[in-house]
Amino acid sequence: MTETTDVQQPTRILLIRHGQSVANAGGIPPDHIINPLTELGHAQAKAFADTFPCTPTLFLLSPYLRAQQTSVPLRQRYPEVPIEEWPIQEFHYLNPARHNGTSEEQQMPHILEFWERDDPSYSDGPGAESFSDFIGRARDTLKRLAQLKSEGCIAVFTHGLFMQAIRLLLLFPNATDRQLMSNFRRFHFVNFIENLEVVELEVINGQLRMVGQQHLTAFTLQGETSHA
Repeated sequence: MTETTDVQQPTRILLIRHGQSVANAGGIPPDHIINPLTELGHAQAKAFADTFPCTPTLFLLSPYLRAQQTSVPLRQRYPEVPIEEWPIQEFHYLNPARHNGTSEEQQMPHILEFWERDDPSYSDGPGAESFSDFIGRARDTLKRLAQLKSEGCIAVFTHGLFMQAIRLLLLFPNATDRQLMSNFRRFHFVNFIENLEVVELEVINGQLRMVGQQHLTAFTLQGETSHA
């Protein structure tokens, strides 16, 4: 008697960066949470929904406005699909009390100071996330994503830095928080994620992996070999 093994179909997960926001366009939003899409951003979201490549079975949304607005055209196209809000919001590491209502140019000295400090445990103040907390949130998300099963695809509306954290953790699962922080901005800029760009993942038998990682620029963390 021949023993048969069931081959589980992969669950397809699409991580989607939001459309152009006011801050992306050089404007000054009220804060990092209420940072709405521009007219172009809404048009990008509509065009994306019109050409979406698979039938969604679940929408996962960041709590931030720009990601939720980006999801609207696709949700309108598939109104029966359930929606869940997950803590997949953008990494915000500057103290909102000091930086709300300021431009990126005004924030830049503080941005550079944060990354040059190279301290994963450092928090800039109330409402600011440490790098370790951010990476911990991404790790938790990976664990939750690995438990999902779908015959269609799962559309995840999120943010650029968060997507980069997911990619780095999948490429370098054994890296320390300090290694990840020391290399994060370099990885971010050489493998930049544009508005409405997609990072595709798949789950097979509870194992999560990235699809099409060959497009990433070859990248090595200190003390590790590149997986790209």
